[in-house]
Amino acid sequence: MEFFFDVLIGFWPFWVGLVVVVAVLLLLRMYSIGQKRLPYVPRERLVTKTELRFYKSLHKAVLDDWQIFAMVRIADILRVEKGVKNRRGWLNKILAKHIDFVLCDPNTLEIVMGIELDDRSHQRADRIERDEFVNSAFESAGIPLLRVPTRPKYLSREIRELIDDAL
Repeated sequence: MEFFFDVLIGFWPFWVGLVVVVAVLLLLRMYSIGQKRLPYVPRERLVTKTELRFYKSLHKAVLDDWQIFAMVRIADILRVEKGVKNRRGWLNKILAKHIDFVLCDPNTLEIVMGIELDDRSHQRADRIERDEFVNSAFESAGIPLLRVPTRPKYLSREIRELIDDAL
């Protein structure tokens, strides 16, 4: 027994080092097991079926005049001016909001117009408030925002007329 204590005491730096290495390896293993898969799954689709139906008519309506982008975050379209009081607060108001479609110049990808499809949900009080804010934000930035009511069928010619009138 005395020999055992002599070995422990005589080689204590080795034993402490061994315990530390084993503890670190166990922690790394636990961390890597927990991090193998992040909690993300794919969306079923980028747009709703109604938005897809509109997109197909919109695609025919714009021909090659504009490039169409779907589900664009407003913060990627608008930015908050530097030096504005409560700049972070204004940015937070647009970070999680999206526009259904954006038309851009095909050569420069300069933003030409935003398009929102308005279904029945846009009649709710919270959506009305959101829509009024988005309308004001686009107007302040000088970007036209076209609102199109949803319907079972869209005619490309009618969509083109709406776009031309808005521009």
